[in-house]
Amino acid sequence: MTSESSQMKRDLFHRFYVQVAPTLRGYITRVCGDRAMADDIFQESFLKFLRMVRWDAPEQQQKAFIFKIAARLVIDNFRRIKPDPLDPARRTEDPGSAAISRHEGLNPDIKSLFDALKPRDRSLLWLAYIEGYSHREIATMMGLNAKSIKVLLFRLRGSFAASLRCKGYGLEEQS
Repeated sequence: MTSESSQMKRDLFHRFYVQVAPTLRGYITRVCGDRAMADDIFQESFLKFLRMVRWDAPEQQQKAFIFKIAARLVIDNFRRIKPDPLDPARRTEDPGSAAISRHEGLNPDIKSLFDALKPRDRSLLWLAYIEGYSHREIATMMGLNAKSIKVLLFRLRGSFAASLRCKGYGLEEQS
């Protein structure tokens, strides 16, 4: 590999990183809810991306690829560290992670509802409604069938709306 080719790849990566890093970090942090875990996943996502990236692929495809890597790492991490719900030490939130302000600007009720979702469900909602990915793109990132994404999001919206109604949110009566 020539030094000119190496420099070109470094430049491509730098531009890609500057464009993608803030949204990827935000996605991972909000889905994980733990800044330390999010930092680890963020770094690991870029390491895996660099090992497998095709620089000749379209930019949107590269972005979807790194989100796919991150989504799978988040889910793998949650599978690996499932807390024991009966362990009292695990029931209280880590003070460091509470200080993150995971969902700045959101009502505390909405934050708690979002945090209560399974990691996969948080990822689905985030990728669809915050990042604006299509069902097909989300399916590729999450390793799911594209048709199932539509159904999963429909169910998630319904259950999230029902949870909000239980907390007193909903359409106000018009007189």
